[in-house]
Amino acid sequence: MTNYANRGQFLEDWIDQANMRYNENEQAVITKIPTPWKVQRRYQPYNGQYKIASAFPEKKSTVDFGGTASCFSIWFDAKVTKQKTNFPLKNIHKHQMEYLEKVHNQGGKAFILIHSTELNKTWLLWIEQLLHFLAEIDRKSIPFGWFEENCLEVKEGNGIKLDYLPLALGYIEDKA
Repeated sequence: MTNYANRGQFLEDWIDQANMRYNENEQAVITKIPTPWKVQRRYQPYNGQYKIASAFPEKKSTVDFGGTASCFSIWFDAKVTKQKTNFPLKNIHKHQMEYLEKVHNQGGKAFILIHSTELNKTWLLWIEQLLHFLAEIDRKSIPFGWFEENCLEVKEGNGIKLDYLPLALGYIEDKA
């Protein structure tokens, strides 16, 4: 695996590759949602140019990916953990959960792709599953065993490293 500065960049790359294939096959139009950045520049008098001095997120974004497939609005985030036994809930921000809940309430498909580098597995976690988990269980993390029992594993298929779309559209019976 490539060594990325952003620990989740490899997962986003897999998703981007899947999205390109889905778009080529006219199955879906799903894109990466860029985070709005505020860039501050400093004037360099010796060469008469401006150089980027700093950059920071301008505001909270929504989630990582969004688009349409089979007449459904699809919005999701991608998360990676290196933990050996669980996924820390602090990795999911409140504004992301609220956004995904709104998508779900409007009839859209809302989920989070959770990847464990320890197990080399990715699960599709529906927002309603996450909200139910949070309401029923007082924990700061989700054990991998819970994902195994309650979520579908996203696998390679159709020449796509992370073929999540069939699961997201319910082509495979889910556990939600």
